[in-house]
Amino acid sequence: MVDMQQRAVAPDVVERLRQATDALAEETVAFLQELVRIPTENPKLANVEAGAEADCQDVIERRLKGMGLATDRWEVYPGRPDVVGRLPGTGAEGGRSLILNGHIDVVPAGDPATWTRDPFGGQLADGKVWGRGAVDMKGGIAAMIAAVEATQRAGVRLKGDVLIESVVDEETGGPGTTQTVEHGYRADAAIVAEPTGLVVHPVEGGLEWLRLVIRGRSGHSAHRYRSVHAGGQGTAVNAIEKTAKILSAVQELERQWAVTKRHPLLPAGITTINPGVMIGGTGGGHDGMPNVLTAVSTFPDYCSLELSLKYLPSERTADVRAEFEEYIARVAATDPWLREHPPEIEWGIRGVSFPPAETPPDHPLLGVVDQVVEVATGRPAIHEGFVAVTDLAWLAGAGIPGVIFGPGSAGNAHGVDEHIAVADLTEGIFALALAVCGWCGVEEA
Repeated sequence: MVDMQQRAVAPDVVERLRQATDALAEETVAFLQELVRIPTENPKLANVEAGAEADCQDVIERRLKGMGLATDRWEVYPGRPDVVGRLPGTGAEGGRSLILNGHIDVVPAGDPATWTRDPFGGQLADGKVWGRGAVDMKGGIAAMIAAVEATQRAGVRLKGDVLIESVVDEETGGPGTTQTVEHGYRADAAIVAEPTGLVVHPVEGGLEWLRLVIRGRSGHSAHRYRSVHAGGQGTAVNAIEKTAKILSAVQELERQWAVTKRHPLLPAGITTINPGVMIGGTGGGHDGMPNVLTAVSTFPDYCSLELSLKYLPSERTADVRAEFEEYIARVAATDPWLREHPPEIEWGIRGVSFPPAETPPDHPLLGVVDQVVEVATGRPAIHEGFVAVTDLAWLAGAGIPGVIFGPGSAGNAHGVDEHIAVADLTEGIFALALAVCGWCGVEEA
């Protein structure tokens, strides 16, 4: 194991980085405001045309080129590009490479009338930058870019390379980061600058979006008494009611997992199975949608139930899927109709299937980031598991160990009046600059 005392950032470098960070604060706030004012709502989640993300990447790419970084750009989807900037190190002995990763797509802002301020106004007020994406996670992107620029302004010569990755489509599956790996961008470690309040998150669980389709048999509701209350004189089967039985069983499985599955860095009960969408009707269906939704007088013969299932970092995706499928099969076997017409299960709907990530507690990156927290905040480092999912999943899956570590609180992400405090943003710049120097190594003058 690396002696972390040998990796500590020298006091004179710390002071130069602090001064550079302070000098960059106002400029970085303005840069973040510019990013927030570009409405990069994910087209898969909002009824918007692609293009805003490309506009946002234009701004980021200009900034990276202005810092002297070589950049690469390609379209993940039409009008939705990734941008990667590279700052080469000196290649001196002991240098290590680092990825700084963040996403520019944001969830929809919803009804602007519910916001106190314009969701895409990027307003600076009360010591905070307000707007959709301010904390999730354009604040992290602004901080990690400024952190690299702080090392330049401080006159630091890094031994190892730094890659700045600005990606799309994290909110619906992560193909942006997946493609950075496919394009050959790898490093010895990674920091995903999601908002953690500078708490160190070396683990995150897995996430699966899945759909269960239950099929019934249509019939006229005037004859419902035959099928339900009079001893089976009819043949119609209500798919919504059969789905309700499955949903009740899924909720019981969720309770079982909550009391039997544990991870030391994650809260009890994190293995949730959230029913997000349930749609029933007649005929169907394509992508979980019945053909007819208005025939109330008809027994629905089609129902889809869409779930968001979370599992532990220590579990394998294939094992969790098999456990769930076996459970549903046992439940279906108790019902005469479902036994003969079992639920159909589709995994990874809408492209969402995040594997778990877990960086070992003795990995040297954690030693570096722990020191960073103490220097930047004056507080001991805290390790927790990330309760959502991030693009760390795809980096870890490619064999790149990493942590989730960035400025701001995730508590107001995805909600109305999203914001990030300027003080948190500035502290994040300093912390990330320290992490870059501590991990990559600094060439002696």
